[in-house]
Amino acid sequence: MTWLARTRYSHTMNIRWKLFTTISTALVINLAVGYYAFMSLRQATVDSNRITEHTFSVVTQSLTTQVHFKKQVQEWKNILIRGHQAELYAQYLDQFQREEHQTQQSINNLLELLEPETASWKAARDFQQAHETLGRQYRNALNTNRNIAGDTYIDIDRDVRGIDRQPTKLMDQVVDAALNYKTARLKQIAQQQSEVEQGILLAVIGLLTFTVITLVWFADRLIARPIAEATQVARRISRGDLNGVIPARGDDEAGELLQAMKTMQESVAISQSKLKQEQSRLAERVERRTRALNIANEELARAAKTKDMFLATMSHELRTPLTTIMGLTEMLQDQLYGPINSGQGRSLTTIQESSRHLLTLINDILDVAKVESGKMILKWDYLPVDQLAEASLRMVRQPAISKKHHLIQQIDPAVKLIHGDGRRLKQLLVNLLGNAIKFTPEGGTIGLDITTTVDNAGIEIAVWDNGIGIEEEQQQHLFEPFVQLDNDSTRRYSGTGLGLTLVKRMAELHGGEVKVESTPGAGSRFTVILPWCSDDNTAHHHKLSQEHTDESPIQPQSLQETTLLLVEDNPANSAMLSDFLRLQDFNVLSASSGKDALRLAYEHLPDIMLMDIQLSDMDGLEVTRQLRKHPVLAKTPIIALTALAMPGDRERCLEAGMDDYLSKPAGLKEIYQLLLNYL
Repeated sequence: MTWLARTRYSHTMNIRWKLFTTISTALVINLAVGYYAFMSLRQATVDSNRITEHTFSVVTQSLTTQVHFKKQVQEWKNILIRGHQAELYAQYLDQFQREEHQTQQSINNLLELLEPETASWKAARDFQQAHETLGRQYRNALNTNRNIAGDTYIDIDRDVRGIDRQPTKLMDQVVDAALNYKTARLKQIAQQQSEVEQGILLAVIGLLTFTVITLVWFADRLIARPIAEATQVARRISRGDLNGVIPARGDDEAGELLQAMKTMQESVAISQSKLKQEQSRLAERVERRTRALNIANEELARAAKTKDMFLATMSHELRTPLTTIMGLTEMLQDQLYGPINSGQGRSLTTIQESSRHLLTLINDILDVAKVESGKMILKWDYLPVDQLAEASLRMVRQPAISKKHHLIQQIDPAVKLIHGDGRRLKQLLVNLLGNAIKFTPEGGTIGLDITTTVDNAGIEIAVWDNGIGIEEEQQQHLFEPFVQLDNDSTRRYSGTGLGLTLVKRMAELHGGEVKVESTPGAGSRFTVILPWCSDDNTAHHHKLSQEHTDESPIQPQSLQETTLLLVEDNPANSAMLSDFLRLQDFNVLSASSGKDALRLAYEHLPDIMLMDIQLSDMDGLEVTRQLRKHPVLAKTPIIALTALAMPGDRERCLEAGMDDYLSKPAGLKEIYQLLLNYL
């Protein structure tokens, strides 16, 4: 190593050594102060825990002594009351002696825990003596009265009455004295610790102040000034000026930095010429890579399409054998192939429920595949909002009842009709309500609110609950396929994670969106916002277009001679449907109960009837059975229009004598077309 190199190395190490020494000294002192503070806090914690544990042991042992003492006194009372029976006398006397021995042993253990000559120790010692005196007095009372009769135990009890009060009070004094000792010692430790913390705080503040001032001085002298010079050179080079002169500043770090920048300036000048050549080659590589990415994207698109086609095909193929399984199971349940026992019936019920659950999952997968592939087509119609809400709640009412949930429904009176696909909107609501029920503990509340937006440009359908809620980081993944609220190993909640995906897709197909608000432990609120305007409510005041009547077996002009009996107990639905049907030239009669329906039918002999099932006095099934007994009305078309949409409801309506079945919510166009089909 040359003399110049050794000098440069020595000078360089001098600057580093000063910074290292200053920082190391401050660090060591800080560590020492911190270590001292840590040890002080730990010792205080140990002392506090020791005192607390000792006090807890004293209180626990005191309570144990009290329990045994009270049992001893209770056994004494049993001896007095049942002492005239020899067998019970011996039993209670043995228990009395056992509790007396355990009380003596417990007070001895307590005296070992207490510090001698303290207030608690003296009280425990007095209790021990009082307990011994109590035992002697009890035995003297028994020895004086060898034969305890039904009228002598009162005299014995009078002789020893009240002698157990002093031991009880003494044991309370033991507990109070132990707690007072604990409070005083903890206060003393806290005071000492506060003084230590103040001293440490002052020392740390002084040390940090000295360290900061020293480091600022070193930084300015040895670092900041050289960096300022180097910054000016760097700015000049960054502007593209590679011809400037870089000053020399010695052999320290700053001088080496400037020398390095000089070398960098020369290297940058050389690199610029090479960079232009490299840019042309890079552009060519980017173009090749872009072509490769385009090819890869096309392959991904084909793979996605193939996946959707596979899901759709497999879901369809699975539904065929599943339909056979469900049909055969239902036939076995109906005992069409012979009687079955109770065990077989339960097994068939399990098969039926599992099949329905599997069918729901398959339908969800098929719907997602249809939406993703763009094959989902909506059947637009005007739907009564009351019917939509009633039908959706009815689908989930049974699981809600099984979990003791309270269902709440609130519908804005301003909203009467909504334009959309009734089946898909009901599917959307049932999915949201089903999730709310699934993730709400027993006894919770589920709500369905339907209101207009603030600007009356849309309708808000909100499903809320007071269930477990959703973490904020999970909310962004809620509407992704196959994502569930809980992905932990326990899998507490069943499902495929497709329900909310379908909700989002159905809302988007209707031109709307879905929003979620949730607080863990407080519940969730899912809001579907769909396009809507007040003119939608008056849609039933307009005649249907010719395209909906050309396929009808009769022309609308002949409907003026057609009398239609509408049986509906909901006033809003009845008024809305009556207005719509009258506008289509029907002669409409309205009935809100079964008796009114029978009376109007017998008086006017209508040409066709729309029959609700759930009525106030008798259900629509019974009304239909009675109408079928009338010679004129036996063949009159009767169409069920009901919210009963569970498996078997359609069959019950047809068995009662009805000609067809519509489940709510039913679109106005759908109702109109079905009526024309029967006229």
